[in-house]
Amino acid sequence: MVIFHGTGRRLGTEKLCYHSSVLVEYNATAYMNNSLFEKYITNYLIPTLGGHPTLFTLDLMRSHKTPTVFQLLRTNNITPSLIPTGCTSLVQPLDVLVNKPFKELMRDLTDEKIFKLESVEDFEKWTVGDCGVMTTHCVGEAFNQFHSLKAHVIKTSFHKLGLSLPIDGSLDHELDIKGFTNLGIGNWREDLVSLDDRADVPEEGDDNVAFIETED
Repeated sequence: MVIFHGTGRRLGTEKLCYHSSVLVEYNATAYMNNSLFEKYITNYLIPTLGGHPTLFTLDLMRSHKTPTVFQLLRTNNITPSLIPTGCTSLVQPLDVLVNKPFKELMRDLTDEKIFKLESVEDFEKWTVGDCGVMTTHCVGEAFNQFHSLKAHVIKTSFHKLGLSLPIDGSLDHELDIKGFTNLGIGNWREDLVSLDDRADVPEEGDDNVAFIETED
């Protein structure tokens, strides 16, 4: 999902030029908020999971920890696991292994597209709309290439951090978190208390923000 600044009501045919596999949303801050996150869970996450028991790891972004979100997850057999502030670099799979190579691929694709477009004879200048269209295509192509060429990186990240290990704790010895040794979690469903929205979740967020301007 890419979130652009604006309402998206006056874009006309620009929307038709977006990459077909990229979800594009709009709001006044170009930022994930409560309504967009609830929409993402309801329209995309829940149908994809199909009711299967799922562990959903979330950082402490404010829109991730609302009562409505916890209720949506709980009623659809999804267990939220909140990453404490300052720990995303240790136990958030994307931060640990995925984001850096993905962003490098994004940069290469963006440089390639900019060079290609600016080499055309009738090129005059970039518009905000041109940047939006190009962004969706770079995101879509990077996503597809990464899952094709770097699938092992994604699998390794989730495995090392325990998210794809058996929940009975039988493979806890394969946990590999920077700075920790001899980790053992056990059967987290039986041995640990899952507090969901009753947990004492701190008020401070752990927000990572990326802004992209576009026209309404």
